Amino acid sequence: MKPTRQLTLQDVRAADEALKQAQISLMETINAVYPIGTEVTAKLGRSKVKVKISQFGTAYWSRPGELIGDNVLTGKTRHFHYSAVIED
Repeated sequence: MKPTRQLTLQDVRAADEALKQAQISLMETINAVYPIGTEVTAKLGRSKVKVKISQFGTAYWSRPGELIGDNVLTGKTRHFHYSAVIED
């Protein structure tokens, strides 16, 4: 797609701000959908693992969508992307 006008630094800054707001919105939505203490099944590697959410990723700029939880069977802490959650 060819731009109809020359893009400027202002356009870059506007796009960056839109991205930032989308990442913050994603993080807030994930926190609401999967509150701390929620148990989910996640596909981690080759296994389906039951995980109890213990905290959320806090860095919207580096890992938006990150969940942190403990494996219900082993107690091991796992970091994973929300897209690994399997809807039961």
